[in-house]
Amino acid sequence: MSRTITAHRTLPVLVLTATTLLSAMTTPTRSPVEASSIATPDAQRWAFVPILMSNAETGVQGGALVIRFLNPGDTVNKSSTVGFAARLSQKGQVEVNLFPEWYLNQNLYHITADFNYIRWPADYYGQGNGSDIPKDSADSYLAQGLNGDATVEREWFRNFSAGPQALFNYEEIDPKGTHGLLTDTVTGRKGGLTSGLGGVMTYDGRDAVYWARRGTFLRAKAAWYREAWGSGFDYDSYCLEARQFIPMFGTGALGVSAVLQLKGGDVPFRDLSTADGDHNLRGLVRGKYRDNHLLLLQSEYKSYLPDVGWLSSPWIRNRLGYAVFAETGQVAHKTEDFAWEGFRSDFGFGLRYALNPAQRMNIRVDIGFVDGTVAPAINIKEAF
Repeated sequence: MSRTITAHRTLPVLVLTATTLLSAMTTPTRSPVEASSIATPDAQRWAFVPILMSNAETGVQGGALVIRFLNPGDTVNKSSTVGFAARLSQKGQVEVNLFPEWYLNQNLYHITADFNYIRWPADYYGQGNGSDIPKDSADSYLAQGLNGDATVEREWFRNFSAGPQALFNYEEIDPKGTHGLLTDTVTGRKGGLTSGLGGVMTYDGRDAVYWARRGTFLRAKAAWYREAWGSGFDYDSYCLEARQFIPMFGTGALGVSAVLQLKGGDVPFRDLSTADGDHNLRGLVRGKYRDNHLLLLQSEYKSYLPDVGWLSSPWIRNRLGYAVFAETGQVAHKTEDFAWEGFRSDFGFGLRYALNPAQRMNIRVDIGFVDGTVAPAINIKEAF
């Protein structure tokens, strides 16, 4: 999903999280249960977060995030939610997102959807792992349109699920650059419609969806974009992902992740493999490096606060956490082009604030040191 609020180059001047409003909208459905490790918080049905921030690319941005927790306090099914987000910048950049997620019938079915409207000026830096072009030498363009996807997975046996997926993206692109990068030879230069059908297989042995401390997560995805189902471009997309979580120090966990994305055919430049700058290589400008294939390696230590002194307050321990991370990745035109010297790395740290303490769905604020810059990324849910 595109549920990202990312600032590049300069720090946000203000990030307003409605702490008191979150607490006021908490609707108890059961009494808290005392536990030795962490107190069980009241269930919460709504979360509303206004956000005000600024960066060199967009100027001042204002927006709002609303999340409806559909099954607060449910100890059988995983957390089901409906989220809505919207933001507008002083330079006319707009993004509106609707992202429901359901776990049904004692987690037998997992349904996700993501629908987005964008009107977003961006920069094209060329293709390849070595496209070290400064922003003022990139070609600007305006992309606007609708995109979305829907996935229905069924659990076939313990921790293993699989099901179909449909994806679409319709964009109109208005090239505005004068540096000779976004030329007529670039696939998808004027936008168009992509329509894909495919499938997803998932093994999920984690102990939690949003704040995993132990277990393994494996996922394989494939999608085929064809004229037969309306696509204006003919290409294939494959993705393999693996995550492992190891509990540490009573309140923390070490997570490691590897992602391999492969694409081939008539791939529009906006759909080429690239680090998104939020879930991976945090702080990197999205699309700075793009090509057919992508390899990512990530590690992160995360923890909620320890049960020490004033930190043992249930309100503090149930809401606040932190993370430190290190990541590396690269893109390549062919798989044989991957090389040790091609990796680009970043590292950083972040804070967490639980919107729903019962299931620890967090707002995260991460600061990444990448490409010689310091750049924050603000989002909901963990990076991986």
